[in-house]
Formats: sequence, structure tokens, C-alpha cells
Amino acid sequence: MKRKWHMSNWTLEQMNRRRFEPETVEGCIINGCVPIDDYAEQVFEELESEAVAFGTLWEKGVMPVLKMDDAFRQWRKEQIEQCKALVSERITCLLPWQVLKHLPGERKKSGRLYFTQGGKPSCMGHADSFAHHSTTLQLIARGAPFVYNPFNPIVTWAITKGGSTRGGQTVAEMAKGANSIGHFPEQLVGTNNQSVPSYKNHMDAALEYQSAIMFLNFKGKQLADEIIQSCAAGLSVALGNSTAVSGCTTDKNGVKIAVLRGSWAHATHFTAYRIVNGTEYVGWVNSHGSRYKTSDEGEPADMVWMSRAILEDYVSTASGYGSPYIVFPESVFDLDISLYVKLRIPFPDNWRF
Repeated sequence: MKRKWHMSNWTLEQMNRRRFEPETVEGCIINGCVPIDDYAEQVFEELESEAVAFGTLWEKGVMPVLKMDDAFRQWRKEQIEQCKALVSERITCLLPWQVLKHLPGERKKSGRLYFTQGGKPSCMGHADSFAHHSTTLQLIARGAPFVYNPFNPIVTWAITKGGSTRGGQTVAEMAKGANSIGHFPEQLVGTNNQSVPSYKNHMDAALEYQSAIMFLNFKGKQLADEIIQSCAAGLSVALGNSTAVSGCTTDKNGVKIAVLRGSWAHATHFTAYRIVNGTEYVGWVNSHGSRYKTSDEGEPADMVWMSRAILEDYVSTASGYGSPYIVFPESVFDLDISLYVKLRIPFPDNWRF
């Protein structure tokens, strides 16, 4: 039986380690992801000890921690080929923001994809929720009968911190919250992500939106490769690091890419995959709002692309924050059998293949 979080379980030491003053750059908090420490390492080890083989059946409401094993690698390889076929044959677009834009009204509860974290150091909660959002939308485009119901990111994040909104959170503890508590749809708790809304009457509803998680316990180039392969398979990854994105530029392929400069202690997520003129890219999403200009391809100004070389540099500091994790989202179903047909999501105007 998995241990559940209760505020009474929290020690003063655990709460005090998160009581630090927020650091801001241009109005954005950049130190909301807590570096790994003994307590976070203990949480990670407990979760890893619970991990089950990929492909194990589980009951609804008890989403597992999954092992990265041969079964997963084979499944991921198959998913990559399927996703690449959808792109090469121009069948349907899997970009989360494009899917949401063209999703029929009965398949979504809101048109929101991303929040801005504002004045709270809640980046880990936003990265986690966004990864769930992104993968859910890609699965819908591929035929899953999910109904898209976005979350207010502050709720699960705050619960994992004993109800506090002061200080940040570690990757491992956020992963545990996503897995054991679930997520709170904005339809139930509202969209104010600057204070913790009333949520105790919605704990059972949150359990319908848990995440099965899989840790990427790798470093450097190997971690970068695992993120690329996971994004290519239609999955999303949440992580923390200290290599900052200072802005964006356009590369020789006409793709809006990240510029790395400076440092932070921040959590973000990766989603989406593309190849342009033989160069692989993965999408990277921040929670600092529309800081990166939208290109003629129409992507959100919350995100940029990273080539393999940029990604390897970016994740070089991730190990100091604990293992990133893949999100396998749980969602409510619409049982209308007609929804099992793949949606025909058009590619954005001016999209570069």
C-alpha cells in the first residue's frame, strides 16, 4: 500500500528547508526548484522501490511507478515509429497546442494549456501539470477517448509542501504527489494559481487524474537522448536544472530555438518532437508566461525548441535536482465509441517539416 501524504506527517525540518526568499529576474521567480537533498533522495528511493514492470496492469485510481525495462524500450520504439508515420504521411499533427486549438468542444473542459506561475515559486507544480496536459492532448490526437480537463497547478504542489506556498519543491516529491494525490481540474478549484483554493472536497476527483511516472535516472548525453526518444514517442518529461534559458533566436532551419545563458533553480517540461533538415528538436516549455516571441509557425510564446546539442547543454545540471520523470497521464473517458477514431489535426501554417 502506498503511503499517502498528510500534513501531520511533516516535520519542522522538512518545512524549514523550503523557507527561502524568492529570487526574481524581470519579475519571474527563478529559484522554485529545490536541489536534491537527503529527504528528497529518500522519497526517490521509496518510489523506485515501488516500481513495477512496464506493461503491468493496474487498477484505476492506483497509478504505478514504472520501471524502465526492455518492455518499455520496445514499446517506446514502436510508439516513435507510429508518431513519425503520422507526421511523414501528414495524417495528423501531434503538437499539444495545435491539438487543443482544433479539439472539438465536447472533448475539452477548457481551452487553457499553460499557466504563468506569477509570484509563487511553484514551477515544479506547473512543470508537472503541463507534462500531464501535453501528453493527454497527444494521446487524444492519436485516438484515446480522453476528455481534456486542465489542472490548477498550485494545488497538488502545495499539498506536497504541507499546505505552504512558501519556498519551492523537489522533483521527487512532486513526482510522488502527481502519482499518489493526482491533480485538481480548474473546473473544480478555479484558475487562481497564486493562493491555494478550497480543495478538500475534491480529493476523490483528483484521484481520477493521477500520473503513472517513470524516472529517467540518467545524466548528460544519455539523459538528453532519453528525453528525445520519450518526446518522439508522444510522452512528456518534467525536470529541474540550473542552466537557464535567457531567450530565443532563429536557427539556420528557421526554427525558434532556446538561447542558454545564466543560471537558476527552476523546473520546466519537455514535450513534442520534430525533425527539420535532418536536425532533431524537442519542445521545451517554461512557466514564466509569453517570454519568447511567437514565430510564423504559430507556437505558444511560452515555449521554444532545443536541438540535441542545446538539450545536452541544458540537462548537464539536471542531476543536482534529482531524476526527471516521464508522465503517463490518467484521465476521464468519453465512452462514445465514435471518439476512438483519430482526429485529423492540421499542421500549423508555415510548418517546417
